[in-house]
Amino acid sequence: MALVHYVLMNKNTPVLAFEYDLDEHKAVRVTRREHLEAAPIGMADRHGDIGPYDLNYWWHHRAIPASRAHVKRLLENLRLDSTLVLAERSFGLSLSDRYWLNDEDDPKTWDAVNFFDNDFTDDLGFLTLGQDSQGSSPDAPDYARVSLSSPNSTLGGDLLKKWKIIDGQRVLLKSGIGFVNQEPYNEVIATELHRRLMEPGEFTPYWLFEDGRRVYSACGNLLGDDEELVAGWDVVRNVKQPNNLSDLQFYVRRCVDFGLDADQVMTQLAKMFACDFVLANRDRHYRNFGVIRNAETLEVTGLAPVFDTGSCLWSDAELLEVPADFLYLAKPFKRMGMKPADQVALFDGYFGWFDAAALDGFPEAVASILGKNPNIPERRIGIIVDQVKRKIEVLDRIAR
Repeated sequence: MALVHYVLMNKNTPVLAFEYDLDEHKAVRVTRREHLEAAPIGMADRHGDIGPYDLNYWWHHRAIPASRAHVKRLLENLRLDSTLVLAERSFGLSLSDRYWLNDEDDPKTWDAVNFFDNDFTDDLGFLTLGQDSQGSSPDAPDYARVSLSSPNSTLGGDLLKKWKIIDGQRVLLKSGIGFVNQEPYNEVIATELHRRLMEPGEFTPYWLFEDGRRVYSACGNLLGDDEELVAGWDVVRNVKQPNNLSDLQFYVRRCVDFGLDADQVMTQLAKMFACDFVLANRDRHYRNFGVIRNAETLEVTGLAPVFDTGSCLWSDAELLEVPADFLYLAKPFKRMGMKPADQVALFDGYFGWFDAAALDGFPEAVASILGKNPNIPERRIGIIVDQVKRKIEVLDRIAR
């Protein structure tokens, strides 16, 4: 057992100290509790305490998931036994919050290590985006010399992605699936829809970016100074749900517990799920929406702007020829999913913002954006556009 002594930090605030086993990649004992109120939301158990189990649950979900494509090759090439090693080598730092691990025997400062202010190389990002699988490239790093100090060590999700510094800004690049690579174009389509139905600041804008031989979706960091993203799952985790509240009611209640206005929460959620309905988003889940908290004041300031909408427009269906190709279950707010129209209907009474005229020309915009992808046949684009038109008609009936 190779033990080290870490302190979980929230920016400059020590949360708790613990012993960590480098061989097993897990916390084995909490040695000191300092400012538990500054811990990640959802980490503490129902009694308000944090033990090794709670710490390890959070830590293991912080690493690149083993389900992501090319992870096995990544670990083999870097000669590592776990993606948790990547998180260890970069202090557990992320560009989604201000938490990190400080070594008590060799302490650092937030100003010296954080990736919001300090540069990082593209070495690890080149690998986490799968660019090493695209054939020989002059940009390919030497595996023996790859710098593992990178925010790409803690990027979640199954799609290939990386943070890259472009003109001094932190930009997230994300790949699509397979040769069609539809998902990046879907993100741009989602941005076009969000601009029509939402206010600035309620959504994250995406654009297309070519890096190497492939086109990716790109977006800036959705966080402002001292902000952290709290996933919806962490908003409700470790809190008992009353039997008389539905999943949606419970989520809204938790947002109210943090000081947010219930009507504003419902209205903003209605916008997100209405757009998801038009786009046939099959992958909205508790980890890709949430709230924003200030790391200094610990105040929850609002809902997070909408992000991560690429898994939509039936991009997972190969042919789009039979009715089953267009079916999907919407999630949340029902354990096994629900019909998409039923999900939107949960927000009955919160569609005062909706103006169907704002969607005039949107189907044509869908065709134009998808038409920029040389891998998508015109016939498929036509089918998708027809389905989007039908979705808009149904949403208009629900909203009225």
